[in-house]
Amino acid sequence: MLRKILALAICFLLLGPGASFAQIPQEQEVQQKKTADKKFWIVNSLMIGSTIYDVESTYFALDRCKRCRESNPLMRPFIKAGRPAIYTVQGSIDVGAVYLGHKLKKKGNKLWWLLPVVLTVSHTVAGTHNVRIALRF
Repeated sequence: MLRKILALAICFLLLGPGASFAQIPQEQEVQQKKTADKKFWIVNSLMIGSTIYDVESTYFALDRCKRCRESNPLMRPFIKAGRPAIYTVQGSIDVGAVYLGHKLKKKGNKLWWLLPVVLTVSHTVAGTHNVRIALRF
């Protein structure tokens, strides 16, 4: 399931910048819209919160279950290295998503919110999975 979500996110990333929708400025809209508005901050705050939820639930599950391990081979070495390492990696990914979303929104692309939402959903699903496993043991 997580692989399907990540594959879908990659497809949207590859198609997103090429499929941007140009907006023709109307004469009535002389004033420019603010790029980092309330919706932008809410979507990205949820993404960062879900990242923290995923990381902390991973460590919660690993502390409670001695047979459990990180199943993502790309993140496994960072989980073993400790919280500073995984927060550095995940934080960098989140900063990149915020930056890309800001650039897309500034260009007028209506799909600027897609990457943060996909990351939010994937982290929430993974975090909930971790908590369910941890509560079994």
